[in-house]
This record gives sequence, C-alpha cells and structure tokens, in this order.
Amino acid sequence: MKKIFLSSMLTLGMLLTFAIPLSAAPSIQLVINSEVANSDAPPVSVAGRTMVSLASLKPLKLNLVWNADKKTVTVNAPGVKEKLVLTIGQKEASYREKTLTLDVPAQLNKNRVVVPLRFISEAFKAEVEWKADKNTVIIRSADQVETYKKLYQGTDLVAARKIAVNLPSKDENALHNTEEGVYYQYIFPEGEALRYYYVVGNLYTYYEIKDDVKHIVWEGVEEDSRKKMKEKGKRPSEDKTQYYFLQERVDHSVTYGKVGTEKPVTQALPKNTTGLADIIVPISGEVRKDQIK
Repeated sequence: MKKIFLSSMLTLGMLLTFAIPLSAAPSIQLVINSEVANSDAPPVSVAGRTMVSLASLKPLKLNLVWNADKKTVTVNAPGVKEKLVLTIGQKEASYREKTLTLDVPAQLNKNRVVVPLRFISEAFKAEVEWKADKNTVIIRSADQVETYKKLYQGTDLVAARKIAVNLPSKDENALHNTEEGVYYQYIFPEGEALRYYYVVGNLYTYYEIKDDVKHIVWEGVEEDSRKKMKEKGKRPSEDKTQYYFLQERVDHSVTYGKVGTEKPVTQALPKNTTGLADIIVPISGEVRKDQIK
C-alpha cells in the first residue's frame, strides 16, 4: 500500500499561549486502516467530542501545511484538488467553496494541532466507527472503505482471505521456525476469512482479526516427534473442517486441499503472481459463512 507522509511536522511551540486547556480522554484507542495509531499527543475530550492531533492521522494519507502567521492548517488528500482550511480557535472551516461548521474548533495541545476526529475524517470521505464498549475509534480511509466491505461483508471468500493475510500487524512472534526446509502455508477454517494459521516450516502462528486489528492469539513450534509442540498463548479450539494452501520452496508450486485428506491438488502459480497471498485459491463448493453485518 502506498504511503504518503505529512508534509509538515507542525512545530507550534511559539503558539502555546493560544492553546485552550483540554482534558485527556481515558485510554481512547485510535485504529486507522488496521494500524493502532501511536502519537505523543493522545486523543483528548472537548465538550464530549474526541479530538485528535493531525499528526496521528498520518495513515489517512493527508497532506498538511501549517501557516504560523495566520494560525491555519491546510489539509488535502492526495490527488484531490479540494482543500480544507482550519483556523485555530474558530468553528468555521472552508472546504471547496463552502463554509463548514465544527462542533468544536481546531485547537492547540502540547504543540500539536488537534481537531474533531469525525469532522476531519468525514470531510475526506473516510469511514468512522466508534466502539463504545472498547473505547476505540476505527477509521478507514476513503481508498480502503471498499476493501473492508469485502473483508467483512463480501461473499468472495478468496478475496476476503487475501485481504485478511495482507492486513498489517504489529505483533511479533516470540517463537521461531527451526526447520531447514522452509515452506509457507495458510490454513483457514471452512468458510472463514477472519482467522487463520500462517505456517512457516514448523512454526504455526494463529491470527484473529477483530475491530480491524490483526493479533497473534497463539503460536507453536512443532518438534521433531510431531507429537510435541512448544507453544505460547491460548491455543484455539480445533475446527471440524480446515483448508490449507501451501507453497513449495523449490518450484514455488501450490498445493491445496482439505486438512487430513490424502488427495491434495497441486498447480503452478500464475505468472503474474505478486505476493504470498496469491497461493490462496478457490475451493470447489466452499461458501463463506463468517460475514459481519
């Protein structure tokens, strides 16, 4: 995925005298395109509205320009001519040729410009979802909205699975593969895309996707006896039916089929293969059953 970084770090130390006192929001987690946003200016709460620093919205691929004299921030998305202009302390903002009204004006907090989260994201057609029970805000940038619809609601199981394995995850394995002959494999429960095993040699990593974030739930290293396993985390319950997709190390051919059967199918990868997710292919008769509405 192409990443476009902020055009300015928005250094605003000289304007601290204009800052309005804000209250820190209790442990609000901000998830943007499946990445948990980490910022030195955490979300704050103003009049019941969640305010975030523009710097923390970097994954939305917004370009930002700070004008110290006018105390304005100009925001635009890549490839979009229209610009949003916010002025510190004012509820009115200009977008295209219109004047928009914010519930809470853009403000300064700890040398950072903070803005109403929903306003700034929706102005650029991003999708915003508030998970009150988890104190989490989920944002999907405009160019990713359809991708998440395919992931959660789509009937195309292969497409959903490819999206799932390509989602970023900051989790790292505590265990490591110990086999010399390395092969790569995905194992999915029948009809599902939102949880799976990724296998490298004898290292099994079990992922689950919840609220757009992909986490390692369990990992295990199969020992030489094939009966013992060194493991970490909560081992998932065994699924009745699973399908695997395995890529051979030498000829890169793909073997796939039902786990436990002795009649796998082997085929060569297409010439236009661009990533490991391409080893996931359709299984005859398999229908998706884990959509989230």
